[in-house]
Amino acid sequence: MISSWYKYPYYILFLILIWGLHASWAQQGKSVIPYRIVGGKMIIEMFVNGKLQNFIFDTGGQTSLSPDLCQELGLKIVTKIQVKDVNNQSISYPVVELECLETSDKGINFKNIPVLQMGHFSFDCFGVVGLIGSDLLANMILEIDSKQQIITITTAEKQTNVSLRKSVPFVEEGVMPIIELQAGLGNGIKVLFDTGSSGFVSLKTSDYERLSTSRAFENVIEGYGEGGLGVAGVAKARVIHRVHFPLVSFAGTRFCHVFAETSDTPYTLLGMKLLDYGKLTIDYSRHRFYFEAYTQENDLGQRFPDFKVRVKDGNLIVSTVWGKMRDILSVGDKVLKINGRQTKKYDFCESITQGIPELKGKRSVNMTIQTEQGEKIVRYKKK
Repeated sequence: MISSWYKYPYYILFLILIWGLHASWAQQGKSVIPYRIVGGKMIIEMFVNGKLQNFIFDTGGQTSLSPDLCQELGLKIVTKIQVKDVNNQSISYPVVELECLETSDKGINFKNIPVLQMGHFSFDCFGVVGLIGSDLLANMILEIDSKQQIITITTAEKQTNVSLRKSVPFVEEGVMPIIELQAGLGNGIKVLFDTGSSGFVSLKTSDYERLSTSRAFENVIEGYGEGGLGVAGVAKARVIHRVHFPLVSFAGTRFCHVFAETSDTPYTLLGMKLLDYGKLTIDYSRHRFYFEAYTQENDLGQRFPDFKVRVKDGNLIVSTVWGKMRDILSVGDKVLKINGRQTKKYDFCESITQGIPELKGKRSVNMTIQTEQGEKIVRYKKK
């Protein structure tokens, strides 16, 4: 498995409500948008000033366009705002006004909307021109059906027909889908539902520290590795904890044996893996989060390797090391061979959108790795 050092979503430091943002940009209507999964990201199509373009759909981020497209369209900068990336690092980005952003079936047309002008390496890798975030949907009802791989957006004149018993309220002001999960009994965790995060739960470091004296989770193992690559760059390597939640629940659904790793994010993240277990509805205008589970109790038992790898400068390197493997490998060690065959030069974009070919579908391989103490053959295995 390739390390999740790459995470795209941009976390908002301030949801700036400029010139009546989020008020009534969209015409009344309904839109059904198919999506496809590429490298753990949801890719959709939208019309930008009449031209069909690809976007990453990211409920944890803010709607943005690449600088190249902004320049091509002649969009003017109207203000700047601060955003936080996956590593909790801040950076300032211009805001431009976009005349027309329309769904691919032309069911809903957003007019004169503010978007971030933001470039990122992943735009080229994923073949997209930007990101569609929760800010665009402030007056909408969003449904995601992972079995059919469709997103349905409707204007919010009427409430959803889903039972309130299958819902929880937003727990913060603003448009971001932030809700509370229960870990065990009486341990609430505030989480941001983030389709830009491909896992199930990523645990904010301060939540880990707060809950460490409770019985909400069990410490499994300690690791050391790189942070995610966000808009402000790669975070320095740090200590990471992997924990086991015997039980996590919300909206009448129970999830057993949930594993999570700590990260320096502004919120604990509830990621896209949730969609494997049910149909999701978010009523942004009424601040409610609905989940129709396929089954009421779900076992998430997972397997993890002792170390993770990623591509850097064409080489495969160690990015995170767990437990006793820290006595053998270090972050930055280079992988020389996989199952006795010399590694090749890897394309970075292909590695994050398609993975490493030699590791696909493999539960274990032998890796020859160059360490400070010399070459070592190490078993890369999901336990």
